[in-house]
Amino acid sequence: MYSLLAADYDLTLSREDRTVSPRVRDAIARVFAAGKTVTLASGRLSDGAAQARALFPADVPLILCNGGVLARSGDGAVLEERVMEPGAALKLLAWCAARCGATILWCRAGLFADRFNFYSDTYARLSFTEPKPLSSPEEAAASGVYKILLLGHAPEILAAQEEARSRFAKTANCFLSSPEVLELVPPGVDKGSGLARLSELLGVPREEIVALGDGENDIPMLRWAGLGVAMGNAPDSVKAAADLVAPPCTEDGAAWVMERFLLD
Repeated sequence: MYSLLAADYDLTLSREDRTVSPRVRDAIARVFAAGKTVTLASGRLSDGAAQARALFPADVPLILCNGGVLARSGDGAVLEERVMEPGAALKLLAWCAARCGATILWCRAGLFADRFNFYSDTYARLSFTEPKPLSSPEEAAASGVYKILLLGHAPEILAAQEEARSRFAKTANCFLSSPEVLELVPPGVDKGSGLARLSELLGVPREEIVALGDGENDIPMLRWAGLGVAMGNAPDSVKAAADLVAPPCTEDGAAWVMERFLLD
């Protein structure tokens, strides 16, 4: 019945140390051998997703930047993209700069951080990236912004999310990708819209698609897919949006989903 799985990477395909277990790797290989597809639905862009991209054949289109970018797995070439209006991006950057932690900017010109501290260092380590100093917000915004991340202490980020949703409702889509990370993306961009575009690109009906994730940013695709599955390590809000809950990433929940719905 199901022919495609769209899965988040961090704490979904990967374990807590961001490595992928042999069982999950084997399940992915067997899905492709069966003539079906596994794809990535990640908040990362190509450079930050290099480790995840290696799990798939070179010609598989992936959902990156929380649905803002469709890119080819092998070389990371962009197939389709959504970027912020430059003026809106500058307003969001100024708003973030006055707040806690650090700001990370993903754009066509590269990956940038406005401050280098505990928060930016932690993000770089977990995302396998090395942001450059944001010396010219104007140039970065003009190049095309995929997303802006506000990093900080969880209670402050939660408060910032509430303010951003009321203040920038028409400027950006706002959501938490973790308790310490607020993501700001172009209006209308989320993993659900990205999955819908991928479905059209591949000619795979919605009813044949399984979506798997563990974070708030995964909720739109869990609701859009024919079958939405939350990881056992997901918060209750994500589980409530899913049709089914899989075992946690520490128990290879992603492999369990593939074995049950794409290989059984």
